Amino acid sequence: MRDDDKRLLGRWGALSKDQRGITGLETAIVLIAFVVVASVFAFAVLSTGLLSAEKSKETVLGGLAETSSTIAIRGDIIAESNTNKTFIDSIKFTLSSAAQAADAVDLSKTGVVVTYLDADQAINCKDKDYTFDNDPETTECRWKAVWIIGNGELLDPGEQTDMTVTLTNLTPLLPKNKEFTIQVKPNKGAVVIVNRTTPGELKKIMSLN
Repeated sequence: MRDDDKRLLGRWGALSKDQRGITGLETAIVLIAFVVVASVFAFAVLSTGLLSAEKSKETVLGGLAETSSTIAIRGDIIAESNTNKTFIDSIKFTLSSAAQAADAVDLSKTGVVVTYLDADQAINCKDKDYTFDNDPETTECRWKAVWIIGNGELLDPGEQTDMTVTLTNLTPLLPKNKEFTIQVKPNKGAVVIVNRTTPGELKKIMSLN
């Protein structure tokens, strides 16, 4: 046998003894591992996406609910002074739904908070059934809603109500040339803010627009 043949047979024998390599079972295990890991990541991403979509939906629906329950002022802000025309006794304005397709807004004494603020005081006004104690040390105000279109305690689309805030028991009282703010805060919907400055000369009935 030639030397070349002997060397070739020696190499073949060495290769036949070395059985190293990747079997079909190992390949399947690696493939399954990749599939499992990919599935776990895909499930995590999908779950996160669904959660984000649900939160976005809740946010949009909540925003729509707030928007659809919005009320707005119609017409002038009317102030009425006392007999001597030295202080403001009451502020009156008309409220209605901001959109005809809006939801009803609860203006009952448990459905809305009316707040009065000026440079000297910030108080939540009582409802119409409250009686002032006439104590000069106690600052108080009172509100009531009277329907001029419609009825009930819910302000439905197309209805209008006169909101009157009585200020005769403030300490100090509301004089001329003074800025004040009234906030009407329903349980649902935007806050209605009336911010005005009383005129330099008070009359019995005044428009503060």
